[in-house]
Amino acid sequence: MNTSKKYKLEELIDIISVQHIQDKFSKLTNMSTITVNEKGTPIVNPSNFSEFCNLIRSSDEGFKKCINCDANGGLKSISSRKPEIYTCHAGLTDFSAPIIVNNYYLGAMLCGQVFVKEKNNRNFINIKRLSEKFSLPYEKLKAALDKVIVLEYNKIIDMAEFLYLFANLIAKMGMSNLIQSELLDETKEKMKFQQLAKDMQLKSLQAQVNPHFLFNTLNTIARMSLIEDAPNTEKLIYALSDILRYSLKNSDNMVQLSTEIDNIEKYLFIQTTRYNDRLHFKIDVPENMRNYKIPVMTLQPLVENSIIHGLEPKKDPGLVTIKAKILNGNMNIEISDNGVGMTPERMNLIINNTATLPSNTTGLGIQNVNGRIKYYFGPEFGIKIENNYPMGTKVSVTIPTII
Repeated sequence: MNTSKKYKLEELIDIISVQHIQDKFSKLTNMSTITVNEKGTPIVNPSNFSEFCNLIRSSDEGFKKCINCDANGGLKSISSRKPEIYTCHAGLTDFSAPIIVNNYYLGAMLCGQVFVKEKNNRNFINIKRLSEKFSLPYEKLKAALDKVIVLEYNKIIDMAEFLYLFANLIAKMGMSNLIQSELLDETKEKMKFQQLAKDMQLKSLQAQVNPHFLFNTLNTIARMSLIEDAPNTEKLIYALSDILRYSLKNSDNMVQLSTEIDNIEKYLFIQTTRYNDRLHFKIDVPENMRNYKIPVMTLQPLVENSIIHGLEPKKDPGLVTIKAKILNGNMNIEISDNGVGMTPERMNLIINNTATLPSNTTGLGIQNVNGRIKYYFGPEFGIKIENNYPMGTKVSVTIPTII
């Protein structure tokens, strides 16, 4: 890959998707959030900014100070490659998480605009000095400062770690686009490196992030947080965090079937909460198969497709079943649903790999999983679709038994 070319964050990511991620995170946490490039300049609209910070930024001098502070906040988290908590130039507490793609620092997600309860730092802010420095009305600044929220330090640490997951998600999106761009250049100039192209295509596939599930989940969490106090919301957040961690940590790995199933159970917990009594699931995996290895994120796209395209259009409650067994010496995993199924024409397009479909549709998910399995294990392995239109679909995954 051409590492000499320096990319900008705005060139590598889908701005609309980042805006959605940022907005949902801000709504979930009730905190101010902004995504900036390496110079500290916002690349999307700020989410839920405090009245106090909007006042400061309304001054030309205040805006320059804030941009510089945002840039420094992002730089503080580069060397450690982890979230950093710091105090901004106006005295509020912020934290940053770096966005690093191909070892380049491209920007950061910033969050905060709060006071730390243990530090009582509200009392150390000189409103008169800020009013004079930025030519802002004293009374407006004081009233706005009184509205700034106060959080315990442990809560801020938790939020900073959760923000880091979202920054990594954005980095994954950037890596996917970077790999695709570099792959295009390489294959135009050096067709002899066909194996390199295969490796890069696989990494691009693993780096793809479909925000559809993430956004629906955050919507569910946001709605629940308004009406309850709030153990189920906490479980949803932890389940989502674990799923993101699982995807980011294991993106290049084979994992034990038990680990993949554990991730699926968290995913289905979120989906059953979202769909309430419309979705049920059953998992049957023998204990003696749980140590076998499977490519990471093999099952979730297939389960997601069963829900979105099989059960979501169905009026009555639906059931997704995951069943594993040894068949002819190989591992066989069936994902079946009693949803609406696929038409024979649609199924034929998918099987022959000729469907041109958006990224959250059944066809592309099945094609990708099938391609990964064949890449890892050879052409005799992969998936098989059994369709009982209009009464449901079964996808069978066959891979060798590897410990």
